Parts: sequence; structure tokens; C-alpha cells
Amino acid sequence: MKILVIGANGKIGRIFCRKASEEGWGVRAMVRDPKQVPLFEQLGVEPVVGDLEGEFADAFDGCDRVVFTAGAGGHTGGDKTLLIDLYGAIRAIEKSERRGIDHFVMVSAMGAESPLAAPPAMRHYMVAKLLADERLAASAVASTTLRPGRLTDEPGSGRVRTRLEAGEGIEISRENVAGCIAAALAAPAPRGDRIVDLLDGDTRIGELFSASG
Repeated sequence: MKILVIGANGKIGRIFCRKASEEGWGVRAMVRDPKQVPLFEQLGVEPVVGDLEGEFADAFDGCDRVVFTAGAGGHTGGDKTLLIDLYGAIRAIEKSERRGIDHFVMVSAMGAESPLAAPPAMRHYMVAKLLADERLAASAVASTTLRPGRLTDEPGSGRVRTRLEAGEGIEISRENVAGCIAAALAAPAPRGDRIVDLLDGDTRIGELFSASG
């Protein structure tokens, strides 16, 4: 298994790369800025420079799994959301189809299926997530779409829930999301597209995909 992580320098991406390296998995971290390369070298992760707004096809060479956890971030405008969260994701999916990627894990957002229910300032972001998720579901690539709730920097508990009504709160730690990415990749790839809402909860992450396929 060789995993390409797109968005590796984001908070979730860095945590996942560390976890995957500790597991001894083959990981390639795609970063936009060459100055970010040494961080991943120190983690024992292979870095590659690629830009979702430009060229990044070579980043796929030799990889059979893809994690997409890239995002423009709240400090940018809607133009960057379209280019990165939507078009960047679609391009990554299309390249995965051409390369015959075995499993694509998308980090999306809870509520993406209902963009108009989001606060007005978030609706363009939710639309981008929804359209990217729909393109992935329609693709020829086996995929897992993770839709976390409000992200926090709390230490990971190693336990989550997949239904809002099964507990309290709408938060999930980034470390728990990274753990769920790892669990999805460790389990057999699903048949088609698997969509999972994620919140902090009581189910062990290791059990999350044990009965799915």
C-alpha cells in the first residue's frame, strides 16, 4: 500500500501522515510549498511538491490509495474554495480513475448534503463539498467519504459516533478524524462509495469499518 495524501500540510493531513508513518505504511505527502518538505522528511514521510491549482499528476506515480484532505481554509475567498475544495478535488478524482487507484478517502463536511441549511457564509463551501462528494460517488473508484462535524484540536479519544442523535455535541477532534482515515484504509475497500458522518462518541475507531464493505 502506498498512500498519496493531498492536503498533507493541513492539520488533519499532518496528523494522519504521522500516524501512517508510525504504522510503517508507505506515505507520500503532497505539499504546495517546497519549504514544507523538511517537516515530512523528519516524519519519515516521502514529500512531493504539487499544486491543486496547477500540476500534480506526477504525485500519483506508484500510489494505490489517495487521501484528499485539502481545503482553501476560512481565510480565503470563495474563488479559492472553488479552485481547491471543488475543482481540485474533481481533478484528483479524475486522475485516480485514470490511474486505477484502489481506494480514495475524501474528508468532506457534515451537512454537505444540504448546503442551504448551512449559515449563509458557509453555503458556498458546502456546495463545493457536495459537488465533489457527488463526483466521487459517481466515479469508478472505490471510496470512503468522511463527513466530520465541527473540528477541534482536542486530543483524540479514539472513539467516535456516526449519528448526531447518538450522543451530545457536534464536534470531533482532528486527531480522531485522522484515526478514521487510517481505519478506513486499513479495512477492505468498500464496494462503490461509502459515506460516514463523524462526531466524537463512544465507538472505537478500530471498529468503525470492521463490518462494512
